[in-house]
Amino acid sequence: MEEFHMPLKENFQELVQHGKAGFPIQYYVNSLHIAGNNVPMHWHPNLEFFVVHSGRVKIHAGNGIVILEQGQGIFLNANCLHSYENNSDEGPCYCPNVVFQPEFIAPVNSVINIQYVMPLTLNSQLPYIVLDGKTKWSVSVLERLDRVFAMMQEYGEVGRYGEVPRLEFRAGAGERECFEIRVLCEISLAWAELYQHRDELELAPAVKNEHVLQIRMQKMIGFIQAHYAEDVSLQSIANAASISRSEASRCFQSYLHTSPVNYLLKYRVERSMQLLRDSNMTVEAVALECGFSSSAYFCKLFRAQTGMTPKQYRSS
Repeated sequence: MEEFHMPLKENFQELVQHGKAGFPIQYYVNSLHIAGNNVPMHWHPNLEFFVVHSGRVKIHAGNGIVILEQGQGIFLNANCLHSYENNSDEGPCYCPNVVFQPEFIAPVNSVINIQYVMPLTLNSQLPYIVLDGKTKWSVSVLERLDRVFAMMQEYGEVGRYGEVPRLEFRAGAGERECFEIRVLCEISLAWAELYQHRDELELAPAVKNEHVLQIRMQKMIGFIQAHYAEDVSLQSIANAASISRSEASRCFQSYLHTSPVNYLLKYRVERSMQLLRDSNMTVEAVALECGFSSSAYFCKLFRAQTGMTPKQYRSS
């Protein structure tokens, strides 16, 4: 399967329109078990519901890390920086999700939007909500999403990323007529569950100047992704955001729970996977192309990250 590619601005905003003006919601399925299909760090001004249909997923959201098991899900708030990756070596990892504008639920100036939608979307301490299925209300939200996915899979239009795998959902899609109304009803009632239980939601710690920290991360990650094939140092990464090396390390630990250099090495390995799959370059040439001065070191890191050697990955 072709590697998943997400068009992004320099600040990591996703450059995709989800749905259409008359029906601003789009259904997707991420196949995270396929090499190269992890969803990179990005953000969008839309709202998103994401569920693990099979497998296990590791999610970076805001400055937190969430592990979701099969049947669990997450709500991602507008402008939340996030990424998804497979977190299991066994079986497929399919994750249906819907992305929609807040106005899908209600018009901007409506009582519904002002009284029920905005209190959640404008809460900076609520970048995401985990739907773990351990409370009645989260089970109810997951059941509603199951019905939404079934309808959108059957009757929704294909999105920007093309055809998606067909999944089995517990709920039936029902008749095509009025499915848009039923989708809106289910999303609205799911939102009502979130609002009614807002006092039970775990809030992220208030971070002073969090928008500044996010901008710094965007600049440093952008620098790494643009210059990974070059001789990149911690100092050059820090220079991209005009901060010290210690502050760069603190930002990465806060948001991604890793160091800038480890993120760089992981990204180099991910880029090498595409070259191994799509080109006839030797392993040594791939290593040099992705910024490794030693093919032996490249092979060691590749195996640690993927569980196989570059040659084994290519032959598979």
